[in-house]
Amino acid sequence: MPKKRKKRKDIVVPAPHFRSEKEALLKDTTGVEAFDVFKVSEKIGRRLSGLMIAVGALLSLFSLVSILTSIKFTFSNPIFLGALGFLGAINIFCGLMLLAKK
Repeated sequence: MPKKRKKRKDIVVPAPHFRSEKEALLKDTTGVEAFDVFKVSEKIGRRLSGLMIAVGALLSLFSLVSILTSIKFTFSNPIFLGALGFLGAINIFCGLMLLAKK
């Protein structure tokens, strides 16, 4: 009589589940940052436009007084130069804010 062989059971270990997609090391936050910049530029833009209107009106008033009277508010006066420089700096900053909105 032939001997019966014991059936050997193989030990089976299930393979770990690997993700097919790897998590990104860096998250894309450009949309959130663009929205934040847009909100900030909108808030600052309103205030800066009012400030530019006020400084421009004062410079126009100084120029009108200078034309009508003999008082010289031209480039020799440091207050006039400071106001003109301030208006130019605000104008450049407003232009940069408009570029940031795009």
